Amino acid sequence: MTIYTISYDLSNPGRDYDSLSNAIKSYGNWWHQSGSVWIIASINTNSASIRDYLKQFIDSNDKLFVAKLHGEWAGYGFTKEEYDWMKSKKW
Repeated sequence: MTIYTISYDLSNPGRDYDSLSNAIKSYGNWWHQSGSVWIIASINTNSASIRDYLKQFIDSNDKLFVAKLHGEWAGYGFTKEEYDWMKSKKW
């Protein structure tokens, strides 16, 4: 399983972006880490494929960033459940 981070900057904050959230959740194994940052665990995909799928749910002037995470990470201020989610993933 590979871990990816997804972040975005939406130019029209008043717009309904539920379809973007639902598209991210469709990967099945996700954590809405904070604000506009999500982390997903997935197999048989890559950053470009995730980007290409998600960009249909945003406007052309929005920004979207997808990156594969590798092993080392650190966090502060999250719940035990959130830390456990990250620790449970196989890097």
